Amino acid sequence: MEALNDLRVADVMTIDPIVVADDASVEEAEELLRHNRITGLPVVDLSGRLVGVVSQTDLLYLGMPTIQALIHHRGRGLRVGQIMSVPAVTIEMTAGILDAARRMDSERLHRLVVVDDHGRPVGVISAMDFMALAVETGSRAD
Repeated sequence: MEALNDLRVADVMTIDPIVVADDASVEEAEELLRHNRITGLPVVDLSGRLVGVVSQTDLLYLGMPTIQALIHHRGRGLRVGQIMSVPAVTIEMTAGILDAARRMDSERLHRLVVVDDHGRPVGVISAMDFMALAVETGSRAD
């Protein structure tokens, strides 16, 4: 096992993240989160560029008993672009994982979106990735 200091974001990130369009309905985002058992989605525009992040927390802040109830009380419903967190906090694939962990800790984030040179999401590094790394590292020490 490489030393933690030698590991890069690319070594532990989840690749090919599930994304949602900024013009998708909030209900669609909620379904993607639930179906894929994840807590956040990078939000992209028509060209696939990262424009924000929507999370379970963003949905909770809507302050309604259910997203469906909210949508039915509005004619067209809310769009992801209206509730997403902006700007999305990003990191490069070549950054060290300790730098990613420090940033997530200092900014109190659950995930960082990894983007390519064109601003398109190529991965996500999340708190769960760090948990998996801790389990793997711990089991190799046994």
